[in-house]
Amino acid sequence: MLRRSGLQALRQLQAVQAAQMLESQAGATTQQFRGIGGDKIPEFWGRPSAYTEGTDFLGTPRDHLELIKKRPLSPDVLEIDGKTPHYKFPLGALSSIVNRVTGVALSVGFMGAGYISLTGNLPGVVASIASTSPILLFPLKFAVAYTILYHYLGAVRHFAWDHGKIGNQADKTSMLELPQVEMASKALFIGAGVLSLIAAFM
Repeated sequence: MLRRSGLQALRQLQAVQAAQMLESQAGATTQQFRGIGGDKIPEFWGRPSAYTEGTDFLGTPRDHLELIKKRPLSPDVLEIDGKTPHYKFPLGALSSIVNRVTGVALSVGFMGAGYISLTGNLPGVVASIASTSPILLFPLKFAVAYTILYHYLGAVRHFAWDHGKIGNQADKTSMLELPQVEMASKALFIGAGVLSLIAAFM
């Protein structure tokens, strides 16, 4: 009985000492490493301080802290200047972005057409555009047809991807392999363009 209570007291003492050590370590870490922008880079990084001689001998630029604040998260779409793309977009990514853009355009277009139908005369608006601005008729017809056909064909492609054979990393027969995605994206752009031209001439 005495031995058991002695073991319990020893375990409690060890737990208290461990907690005190964790608190002291946490306090030291908090004091030494005040992060810049939440990325855990200490404020004295690169400069002479009580903890380091600095990194001037490595060629660290004087404005390195400002450069750290401008550093983009990876992967970032744009470079630090905020203008040029950081990565070259593959054709599959571009076709996916266009699919989303056409989806938004369809939503806005159908809402606009519905509003005009409810508050006015949609066929009359179309007829007035055709009579007053015939030069705009073909581009408008092409834009509407391309938006609808591209989004529809993109949905067909995704349906095929969802229900087709994906394959594995060894046989490289999946429709989601890069060459197949590139080919499907080209077919999507070209097919939607050709069908939209035909629709615009009708």
